[in-house]
Amino acid sequence: MNNPLSRNKRNNKSKKTLWKRLALLFILACVSMFVLGIVVFAYFASTAPAFSIEKLKDPIPSRVFDKNDELVTTIYQGIEREYIDIDDTPEHMTDAVLAVEDNRFYEHGAIDFKRLGGAVVKNVTGGFGSQGASTITQQVVKRAFLTEEKTIKRKAQEAYLSYRLEQEYSKDDILEMYLNKIYYSDGIYGVRTASLYYFDKELEDLNLKEAAYLAGLPNLPNVYNLYVDAESGNKRANQVLSLMLHHGRITEDEYNEAVNTDLTTNLIARSEEERASTEPKDPEFAAYVNIIKTQLEESDEFNNIEISELLSSGIDIYTNMDANIQRTLQDTVDDKEFFYGDKFKSDDFNIASSILDTNSGALIAISGGRDYQEVVKENLAITQHNTGSTMKPILAYGPAIENMKLPTNYTVQDEMSYSPKNFDGQIYNYDKQGHGTVTIRDALRQSFNVPAVKVFEQVEDESSGSAEDFSKGLGLDYSKKLDGDYSISFNDVLGGNESRFSPLQMAQAYAAFGNGGTFNEASAVRYVINSENEKIDMDYETHKAMEDYTAFMITDMLKDTFDPYGSADYIKMDGLNIAAKTGTTSYSDNVLDEYNLPSNAAKDAWIVGYTPEYTMSVWTGFTSTKKDGVTSFIGNEEHITPQWFFQDVMNQISTFNGQDFTKPDSVNWINGNELAVKDSSFFFNNNSNNNNNNDTNNDSNNNSNQKVRRYYYTTPSEDDSEENTQSEESKESEDNKESQERQETETTNPVETPSESENSNTNQDTTPSESGGETNTPPPSNNSDDNSNN
Repeated sequence: MNNPLSRNKRNNKSKKTLWKRLALLFILACVSMFVLGIVVFAYFASTAPAFSIEKLKDPIPSRVFDKNDELVTTIYQGIEREYIDIDDTPEHMTDAVLAVEDNRFYEHGAIDFKRLGGAVVKNVTGGFGSQGASTITQQVVKRAFLTEEKTIKRKAQEAYLSYRLEQEYSKDDILEMYLNKIYYSDGIYGVRTASLYYFDKELEDLNLKEAAYLAGLPNLPNVYNLYVDAESGNKRANQVLSLMLHHGRITEDEYNEAVNTDLTTNLIARSEEERASTEPKDPEFAAYVNIIKTQLEESDEFNNIEISELLSSGIDIYTNMDANIQRTLQDTVDDKEFFYGDKFKSDDFNIASSILDTNSGALIAISGGRDYQEVVKENLAITQHNTGSTMKPILAYGPAIENMKLPTNYTVQDEMSYSPKNFDGQIYNYDKQGHGTVTIRDALRQSFNVPAVKVFEQVEDESSGSAEDFSKGLGLDYSKKLDGDYSISFNDVLGGNESRFSPLQMAQAYAAFGNGGTFNEASAVRYVINSENEKIDMDYETHKAMEDYTAFMITDMLKDTFDPYGSADYIKMDGLNIAAKTGTTSYSDNVLDEYNLPSNAAKDAWIVGYTPEYTMSVWTGFTSTKKDGVTSFIGNEEHITPQWFFQDVMNQISTFNGQDFTKPDSVNWINGNELAVKDSSFFFNNNSNNNNNNDTNNDSNNNSNQKVRRYYYTTPSEDDSEENTQSEESKESEDNKESQERQETETTNPVETPSESENSNTNQDTTPSESGGETNTPPPSNNSDDNSNN
């Protein structure tokens, strides 16, 4: 018979043995984790950046390299710094900094383990990185050697370098480094520089509220900036004062007095232009540097670090810039003597331009405006403007070819006036004339408004939303307009209403026509070499935007822009295979009346064009509207202002290598000089009508892209009969008559809008332009090839 007491003893012994084993396993696991932690820490520490005394002293400027990896400029962050010695720093300033950043700074080592324990608990409940416990030593190390990335590797490197720093320098030395390195918004580094910038005071003269504000500002410098949001800045100062009271660094009476102090009393008044503005270094590169900063700031690769911190870390930025073209572009923009007439030499007039590599989308050059300076001036190359008739290939003819496979000789009935669907008013062509049955090629070449709107309506009837989808594929997204509550209308086709886009966006869109249908986001930065000598490649969006037949057919039609009666026939682009579209933006009737403007006045004038090598967009416009057309484009001679600029720069930068756009297999010639999609009904019909010979013959004749350009000013050969010669004379007479009529009519507002009570579909604002008009010029005179007014 078993003894119950003996059985209990055995069970207790077994339990004790089990617990001992579990305890031993736990200890072994802890030791293993500890050893593993040491190994991992040692490895991460061994990969930390070199401990550099130079990096501890000053922020390191960033360098910019062009497409040939040649150094072109250096980016220096902020204004000249005013250093402060720790012995000269007033106690109320250091007390404020220590209270908000690291109250036990003089008591702990490189790492505050007590504070770290609380942060660990927060990170367990809120996720890694949700609560920081960085000491002032760690912050100095992070700003000198590391990035803002919140990973275990970076934290290990930070801990190691912080230990090294505290071995090399005293606490006072480290606090002095912090006070001189920290960022205070508006390009300001260092607490003494910030004190002089915001309050024009030395640190010893700051009141307690001002000292508390500067101590709290670096946490979110661009949020707490008094020039940005005075209320947020005041709240932040009060938080710091509360911490000073909590830690016993000020009395309750001092706290109450400081909280009730007006922080803006001694704030230096500064306009937007005056905020930390300095004379630009290498001003010809300023607009490109602005785009570099924008792309770095918006990139996934650097979204965890303030751009000012990044550019102060000594990175090397390798770009797609062609330095010579960048200089050429900006120098021409700045040259007021290039432009004729006082109004175009005045400060009211401005110009912006972007140049891309047509095939890759690489940003070759960009100008943000005359004498562009960062911070001081808006970059007009990334500012949205009404686009005028440059939208016609994007919202009308491109979607029509893409979705309906229209041939280039597809005909539309043009009319003197036309009432678009769901609109009670009338639209007109530039000359307020109807031109009968016209092909879409000729309608686009001469930029008629009525055919463009009719084609747009036809596409929408057969494939609703296709125009919006087509434009979105080209980076022109209407779905974001008016908070997503917007639908494209006929007026957008003419470049009015919400057809507002930047020169950079328009260059991106048109480049897709030139490269066979691929949209490439404009890429300024190729890659970055950071302070740890790591290469970080930049990623950009690229996708198929349209079929290759659409791209080629639109391109072939846009080549005709420079032909007689084309909207850019005044300028000559000899030697280049080039396609382009012009655009002007007219004023509303209200603005015309208010400012006593003629009906052919325009607010914006554009040209966007491309060769197989480069795509270039040019916007010109005025910064204000004044009476009697002083700040408006009046008539044809002024409407073509951007065309002269386009011609001059394109001729300077192009290689003239004879390269032409390659016809895809999906397209064939029909009827001599027109194009049709191979598998479309239009192609088969035309092919049948021409005894199945046209396509074969034309493919053979045009393999080298030597397509004969059409109808006007053909000279009869010696073999021509007298009848043919007479016919040509009659033709010339008719052309001259039409030319005279065009000179008399010039450009008019293409949209006749009803009163507000009659229609609410079009804007009736008095300042923005409402609709896109287009200027077509008479053909050049027979006795001169130079019609320049510059």
